[in-house]
Amino acid sequence: MAVGITAALVILVLLVIRELHRSWSQIDSIAELQEAVQALFAGVLLVVLGLELMDTLKNYFIEHRLRMEFLISVALIAVARHVIQLDYEHASPWMVIAIALLMFSLAASYVGVRKFEYRPRSNPDRS
Repeated sequence: MAVGITAALVILVLLVIRELHRSWSQIDSIAELQEAVQALFAGVLLVVLGLELMDTLKNYFIEHRLRMEFLISVALIAVARHVIQLDYEHASPWMVIAIALLMFSLAASYVGVRKFEYRPRSNPDRS
């Protein structure tokens, strides 16, 4: 797991350095800079999404159950990545409202799962 995380981070840093070097001379306006930064954040969130999925799979194979907390956090990261890449000039207001409601419901679900997470009780009478 640590090797996979390290490899993903090294690849991410190398991609950022390469793209910054290549794009630095091509950015002539604020709009192009904004697009480059959005692409950078989308790439970073994609790596975080992959790492979170790896963590979810690792916990599944160890505990043999899926924890809702991990699944909701993966969904939150995926929706956040979509929000960053969304073109607000051409998106309908209903689409923006729907995404906002989705983010709110996922956040509320995450808080609810964290607060009321099932934890098996240890029974001191049993050996």
